Amino acid sequence: MQRYAKIKGTGMYIPEKRITNAELGVMIGYDVDKYLDRKGIKVRFQSAPDESTSSMSVRAAQDALQRANMKPDDLDFIILATDTPDYVTPPTSPIIQHHLGAKNCGVFDLNDACADETIGLALGSQFIMLDPEINNVMVIGTYGMTKWLDWGPYENSASKVLATLFSDGSAAVILTKSDEPGYIVNKTVSEGEFWDTYGIYIGTANPPTIKTIEEKKQYLTFHKNRHKVPSDFNAVRWPRMIRDTCRKGSISVQDLDMVLMNQVELDSVELTMKELGLPMSRTHWIADHLGYAGSASALMALHEVMDQNKLKKGDHLMLCTSGAGFVLATSLFRWI
Repeated sequence: MQRYAKIKGTGMYIPEKRITNAELGVMIGYDVDKYLDRKGIKVRFQSAPDESTSSMSVRAAQDALQRANMKPDDLDFIILATDTPDYVTPPTSPIIQHHLGAKNCGVFDLNDACADETIGLALGSQFIMLDPEINNVMVIGTYGMTKWLDWGPYENSASKVLATLFSDGSAAVILTKSDEPGYIVNKTVSEGEFWDTYGIYIGTANPPTIKTIEEKKQYLTFHKNRHKVPSDFNAVRWPRMIRDTCRKGSISVQDLDMVLMNQVELDSVELTMKELGLPMSRTHWIADHLGYAGSASALMALHEVMDQNKLKKGDHLMLCTSGAGFVLATSLFRWI
């Protein structure tokens, strides 16, 4: 018999500390409100000193399980999507599995920057469809980027405008076996020539040293090559990715009932929907009240969409995200 996969439920965790644009502006001596005006980001949440990607992930996972009336032992696999892991190694997903008490599942970490949660949904669905021993997969998107931002005085900040963009938080999605198609198709592409735009450039190519810390090179920063992406990078590529995915899934763009994109540029979302000929009522924006939490952002938007009952049976849901590197990804689902 053909196996299918569907989205069963979601959960979310947001740290307690909330920082508005005005408050951050005072902290770093920069007009944050002015810079983020068209981006639609109004606030960010900062994880506590004793919080980490794993601890936030566990909280979101527990919320998702409770809402779905499931137990940790019901999970067959956990996929963590993040580029802010607890450690370089070991991976963070086994830590989550241990603290969640999900004794029966396999795990892995997935790092494709802010595109990885969408790829995680596709991979988790494909696991269910291909492996008869995997019936329930949890995909967790989590971001702890504020720990890698230089929130010192702007003129000396290693992060510069990057310090204004990001927020912490986690969202979890439960995928489960279905008798009819929920997950349909995905598409992933990369434009690796932009790898040297911005990032946290420490690792085997640049091992950390005392000098690294002294020069503040452990923070999220622009690469020394200053390789800039075009200002319309997402607005040009997102419509193309969405159209290609619709063709691959044999549906019309007009059949899309909800399109969820990175929550980092409201103007890019608006331009994308306009280019596709879709009304803004078919997308959802959360960065004005939840901030932009990278790998968690599209899943956080999905969680809120579900809470507000914006999806009904038979609707088509498209996720389209992009991340540093640069990687772009889509996943198309039918809501069942």
